[in-house]
Amino acid sequence: MTSALDALIVGGGPAGSVTAALLARRGARVLIVDRAVFPRPKPCGDYLNPGCDEAFERLGVRAAVARIGAAMCGMRLVTPDGRAVPLAFPRRNGWAVPRRELDQTLLEHAERSGAAVQDGSRLIAFEGGTAGVRALVERGGRRTPVTARLIVGADGLRSAVARAAGIGAAPRRGRYTIGAYLGGLDGGAPGDGADRWGEIHLRRHGYCGVAHLPGGMANVTVAVPPAVLRAWRGRVEPEYWSWLHRCPGLRDRLARAERIGPFATVGPLGYHRRPVGRGRVLLVGDALAHVDPMTGQGVYLALRGAELCAAAAGVALDRTGVPSLRAYASARRRAFGAAFLVSRLVQALAFRPALIRRVSARLARRPDLRARLIGAVGNSEGAAGLLHPAVLYRLLGPMGGT
Repeated sequence: MTSALDALIVGGGPAGSVTAALLARRGARVLIVDRAVFPRPKPCGDYLNPGCDEAFERLGVRAAVARIGAAMCGMRLVTPDGRAVPLAFPRRNGWAVPRRELDQTLLEHAERSGAAVQDGSRLIAFEGGTAGVRALVERGGRRTPVTARLIVGADGLRSAVARAAGIGAAPRRGRYTIGAYLGGLDGGAPGDGADRWGEIHLRRHGYCGVAHLPGGMANVTVAVPPAVLRAWRGRVEPEYWSWLHRCPGLRDRLARAERIGPFATVGPLGYHRRPVGRGRVLLVGDALAHVDPMTGQGVYLALRGAELCAAAAGVALDRTGVPSLRAYASARRRAFGAAFLVSRLVQALAFRPALIRRVSARLARRPDLRARLIGAVGNSEGAAGLLHPAVLYRLLGPMGGT
């Protein structure tokens, strides 16, 4: 049997890598296992909001992210009728970074921090005991028993850890994303990146996100309801391009565009939460909670959630090894409660044509509202400020309101 660990982390994405790095810095014996072999592709919009920038600074990896990404100064919102509203970040910058490179960077940071990594490995089973968790890990056809004082499930929406521990079901509702890297997309990204904008294009039943990456490539990902994806079966290529051509802010920029690499599809991606854990099991990242990706908060929730998870796990390891699930859940509510409400508010606005026309007109003439909205959605300002009744009235009230 392997020597006992303090924490077994299942999943080597941002949530797992950051949790592992922070625990290892405290002196904990940590092992990350992931069934993928890194670096590996990961379906994602490749957009990181300004809240991520602040988290990277706390972690000490901001310079590493800057070497692989392109800084962004804001998001450009384009409504179904073609109105473009620039939403400049009021503080800090966002990033456009390929997830393949971001995840590899964070995994290497975890290793440098003292965590052990076994990619190409999968968790077969585990069971809890009075002294810890006994797990079985398979790598290259060989099964190895592992013991740990606690286990962290950072293994995504369909978390094997959550399933084995009986912590909630996998998500069943939400949109599906179909994304691809495009070359030759006209407009939107000056060469030096000094005033590079991300883009969000709204349509009646879906939306498209554009992240301009280094080297002139763009991640162009559309999100559509399940019925639309089913209708596209066998015709993804022409339907994808047809969908983009019906976006007023994109149709005139596609003449030279070409797809580079395969399509990536993932879903359903809606609002989903599980309990934070059970016994000696903690969940973090998408394994614990997910929001619709339109607001681009996924990686931030993983990074900040990992900080909270590592804090809860660290306290447990200093004591009995059994985490306080109540304290962990309370910390997450304080950190993310308002952000989840803001994300739902944005969803409520985005797919009601009359309402989005009113809101976009209000945003166009009110810089203070633009700053509040993108600051809240971008996790660089307090999300609760946007939810104040007076602010909501200025954003949503009759056009004669102030």
